[in-house]
Formats: sequence, C-alpha cells, structure tokens
Amino acid sequence: LGQLDDAVKSYEQTITIKPDYAEAHYNLGITLQELSQLDDSVKSYKQALAIKPDYAEAHNNLGNAFRDLGQPDSALKSYKQALTIKPDFAEAHYNLGITHQGLNQLDTAVKHYEQALEIQPDYTEAFNNLGGVLNELGQPDIAVKSYEKILVIKPDFAEAHNNLGIAF
Repeated sequence: LGQLDDAVKSYEQTITIKPDYAEAHYNLGITLQELSQLDDSVKSYKQALAIKPDYAEAHNNLGNAFRDLGQPDSALKSYKQALTIKPDFAEAHYNLGITHQGLNQLDTAVKHYEQALEIQPDYTEAFNNLGGVLNELGQPDIAVKSYEKILVIKPDFAEAHNNLGIAF
C-alpha cells in the first residue's frame, strides 16, 4: 500500500501544478478506488469529467465506484454515458452486464455481455459471466459453450474450469 500512497501524493502534486489535468484526476480516482476510498474516488472522477466531459473511461470508472458504493442506478447512468461517447467500449458493456446481473435483470445482463463479446471476442471475463447468467436462466447447455470458449482462449482460466463443472 505504500506505493499507492506515493501514487496519490504524485497525482495530488500534479493537480496542484496543473489543476485542469483531467488524466491526473482520473488516475487519482483509480488509485483511491484501489485504496477503497470510494467517495474520494468519485470526486476525482467527477473532477476529471468536469474538465473533459467526453472522457469515456472516466465515466466507466465512475460507474465502477458507484457500483462499489451500492449505487447501481448511478452506476448504470455512468456506463451508459460512457457508451454514448464510445459505443464500442466493451468494458462498459461488461460493467452494465455485471450491474444488471446484480439487480437480477438477467436478460439485460446477457444482452450486455454479448455486446461486449461482439466488440472484443476474446473477453474471457465476459464469457465467464455470460455463462453464469445463462446457467441461472436454466440454460446450462449454452453456459457450457461459453465456458468452453474461454478455455480455448485461456486454458488455465481456473474459474472457467470450476464453472464448467457446475454447469454439467
């Protein structure tokens, strides 16, 4: 954690020197999120977005911070804003999938995982979550195919092996 604390100090120094440096606010937000300082992380992402409103990655990470804070509606709004700016942003679709899955909106979660995979066909985490949702929806045969696709891409993905066993 010492290195993350040093990173925070560096970003804060950068912001002191150049307050309108959106990337420094964004990077500070990432680091604060890693330190579980979620409220401060949200402030940093919002500051980055005040400077650079079309910063899709900042909208996405703001959504992650909101989701971690238990604010799924705000998270969904942030992910959707990221996709408005950057429609081919696979990670934002993936995060929408996670959030909808957490809200038990499984059909919508499937849609977003599939969209993430259309954009990034080797997105193993999206395949893994898609398999989990399909299994929850009572479609284990399709879930198995999702897990098998992961293992073609990344044969040592332990969670996929485990989930494949559950689906059988």
